[in-house]
Amino acid sequence: MPAQLYQADAILWGLAFIIGLYLGGSPWGWVIALVLGLLMSFCRNQAPIWPKFWRSLPPDRSWLIATGIALIAMAYMFLRTPTPGATDISRVVTRLTAMGGEPTVMVEGNVQTYPLPNRAGKLRFFLEAERYQHVPGRGGESLLQGRASGRLYVTIDAKDGADIRPGQTIAVTGFLYQPKAGGNQFYRAFNFQRQLQLEHTFAGLAGRQAKILKAGSPWGLWALRERIFMAQGEKLGAEQGPLLSAMLLGSRAVGVPFDIRDAFRRVGLSHAIAASGFHTSVILGVVMLLTRPLPKNRQLQVGGAALILFAALSGFAPSAVRAVLMGLAGLAALSGETKTQPASLLLAIAVGMLIVNPLWSEDLGFQLSFLATLGLIVSAPAIEARLSWLPGPMANLMAIPLAANIWVFPLSLAIFGVFPTYGLIVNVITTFLLSVVTVGSFISGLGAVLWPTLGGLLAWVMYYPIVILLWLVDFFGSLPYSLLALGALGWTQVFAIYGLILLVWLHPWWQKRWVLALGTSLSLVIVPFLLVQTNTFRVTVLDNTQTPIMVIQQPGGNVVINSGDLTSAGTSLGSFLAAQGINQIHWAIATTRQSQDQGGWADLAKITPIIRLSEVPTASSDPDYREMLTQLPTEKQSLRLDQEAQLGDVAIKLLRADPAVIQMQIKDKKWLLITEPPRSLGQSVWLRSANLPRPDVLWWWGRKFDPNLLDILQPQALVLTTAQLSSGVQDELKSRRIPFYWSGQDGAVQWQPSGKFLPNQSTGDSGL
Repeated sequence: MPAQLYQADAILWGLAFIIGLYLGGSPWGWVIALVLGLLMSFCRNQAPIWPKFWRSLPPDRSWLIATGIALIAMAYMFLRTPTPGATDISRVVTRLTAMGGEPTVMVEGNVQTYPLPNRAGKLRFFLEAERYQHVPGRGGESLLQGRASGRLYVTIDAKDGADIRPGQTIAVTGFLYQPKAGGNQFYRAFNFQRQLQLEHTFAGLAGRQAKILKAGSPWGLWALRERIFMAQGEKLGAEQGPLLSAMLLGSRAVGVPFDIRDAFRRVGLSHAIAASGFHTSVILGVVMLLTRPLPKNRQLQVGGAALILFAALSGFAPSAVRAVLMGLAGLAALSGETKTQPASLLLAIAVGMLIVNPLWSEDLGFQLSFLATLGLIVSAPAIEARLSWLPGPMANLMAIPLAANIWVFPLSLAIFGVFPTYGLIVNVITTFLLSVVTVGSFISGLGAVLWPTLGGLLAWVMYYPIVILLWLVDFFGSLPYSLLALGALGWTQVFAIYGLILLVWLHPWWQKRWVLALGTSLSLVIVPFLLVQTNTFRVTVLDNTQTPIMVIQQPGGNVVINSGDLTSAGTSLGSFLAAQGINQIHWAIATTRQSQDQGGWADLAKITPIIRLSEVPTASSDPDYREMLTQLPTEKQSLRLDQEAQLGDVAIKLLRADPAVIQMQIKDKKWLLITEPPRSLGQSVWLRSANLPRPDVLWWWGRKFDPNLLDILQPQALVLTTAQLSSGVQDELKSRRIPFYWSGQDGAVQWQPSGKFLPNQSTGDSGL
């Protein structure tokens, strides 16, 4: 009994440490920790109700210690959270802005990470800054130069960064910026600022050109990884090669094409291209099988070495480190022939990793990996027992993905808002193929380290298994509603569902009534989803400044104005539609015919079907746009000048084609979209002569807002899709007492029929 109590105390204190790290991000975290800890201690001591339950918990002293541990964890998280130093390169942005200069700089520094492609086709890497110099415009003088410190997130064209490698000293010239924070007032936008902060980075550099000043060492783990994926890619090609490499190195270390990443995500196989427990279990199983003739100690040593090599090649990704530590602990237990409790071991490993790096607590890969592993440990055996009626190994094949998905589902839905409809069946069907490809990747990777030609030949053997795997992924991913948008869950829903999962795991009464828990959990997801889809009317102007994008949600059908390019459609617009639970676009409207503004419709339609697309036929178009239009499987119609088109409570009238001026009647409010012309095309003169009705809301997109529009149109409110808004224009709007919101400051902006505007960034009061 004492040993059990000590173990319960250790589990409680480990959980308190983890909870404390998460509460450290909340301004009221210390209050929550104190109140919760003292309340639990009081209930354990006094047991006002359910005395048998409270007496089964650790003593009140343990709860007080747990409260102290949680508070210490909060302080630890605060101390370990990165902050910019006095000479950090990010401070140059504010200094140049204050001096009236453009933040165009040349930065010298040391390359920290291997360049990998982003969605826009550029290369991205981290640079440790050493020196900087302001690059003035034509005829200007350099305002600042000097030494600098800190890391930079650099993006640069692929052709300019093709020869960049870790360890090199390079000079990059480009636009220096501070990353944008993600708002969360009405939906959780991607927080780029926080993401970089966790990487000890506080500024980005959009590079225009790069020059290698000093070659780095040709040796390192990055060189081994490059040797592997170059050898595999040379034999298998641009699609199959990176996919095979990702099975060994993980998608964080390999430039897997984003269409393949998206395809795997649509069918619930994202874990297959992330260095995770699946890969370690397969690799360890094969190594133990091949080394069976060796003595047991030598066999375990080889297995441990294989796991450590796997973690190193993956770049020590948190999910890979967790999986490797679990494997090493299992090997240690085998060497001593002792029994371990996997759930307690998993908790101990998580606590140990978070002591080393508490910032991993915010790494989504770490969170999902931990939950999936916990599901396999505590739920898979029970599920397999209930599926024992299935023939052969089917019970085990279904229990493993089902258990992992049960524990991952609430958090995944809160972050992404989507559910892979065919995920379970795809996981079952592809288990054997994934195992074969993982083993093949490991063997060919080892061969490539010894001799690239050998690694390439071994990789070629995997060609047909990979082709079959990709075919299965594409087939299921192309089925209707392969990725079902259910909307992002609120944290109350998430905690409630996890509470039910824990009850089914720990409480015998709930174990017998797991169907009730399942039904309650599903209702917590489905009922709010149905209520939103059948009763919601709201207008959202997204924060993408390259293209004006609007989403109108109404019971009569969803309307989307502009898709943006491939990057915008796949990130800002796609993630917003998923978070809102939008599974169909009833009316898509393209205000231009340029691929940089509309190139994302075809990719968007693969996930969210589009019923009808309206475009401006007289606007100029480019070849990429026309090609995209031919690939779009939807009804197409033209917006005619001065002819009104309607869907539900939304009516659209095209007033001018190029640049676009569109009048929108949304409920009883008049909106007017005006896009800034590329040159002085007499827009102000046209607007004066057009005799337009006074809009309730003016939605403007461009670079430099003309205050004369206020006199011409006299709007009651203003929404500006622009990255910058001069202080003079802001002062003018404030003096006229016109409520205004601009995407560079407020992020996305939402409007409801009551007339209320809500910026996604918490920045103040309508600019007034």
